Amino acid sequence: MATVVQLTDAGLLHKFDPVLDPDEQELRLLHTSDKLKGWLENALPNLTSQWDIETSPLEQLDALIAIYAEGLPLVFERQFKAFHRKPIEPAGDGVWYLKTADLRVFGWFWKKDCFIGVVADTAERVKTYPLYQGYRGEVIRFREALDLDEPKFIPGEDPDAVISNYDLPD
Repeated sequence: MATVVQLTDAGLLHKFDPVLDPDEQELRLLHTSDKLKGWLENALPNLTSQWDIETSPLEQLDALIAIYAEGLPLVFERQFKAFHRKPIEPAGDGVWYLKTADLRVFGWFWKKDCFIGVVADTAERVKTYPLYQGYRGEVIRFREALDLDEPKFIPGEDPDAVISNYDLPD
């Protein structure tokens, strides 16, 4: 069995650098699989928003990762008057996904505030070709195959169990 640091040193995981300003401190951690690292480097920069908004999917993810890494509150936002947009969602079996308007990043929290991302795709593709269950399965298989110290993940669907400073406005 190994720690996340040992798995990163061995090249089985990759520490994601959120590129914070010099006066900002990283309070939450993000690691990636090889597959997600490749997608972030090769596919993400070429994507455009499907919502006809000014921020590209790359800019959306950069903003979410900066808020996440700095430990700032992750807040449910009111959108379209009654609909709530959530920055993280449970997918079942200890799998979560980070959300932007255009992206879904699937992974799990191995410790509170420590996310391991495995795979990502556009929200449009995930919804059009019902891929939530398939990506959840991919995360579970990756997690089970990883020689990570037990417990490998935080079970349940409570955002407060996996992330600090999470808020649901009135």
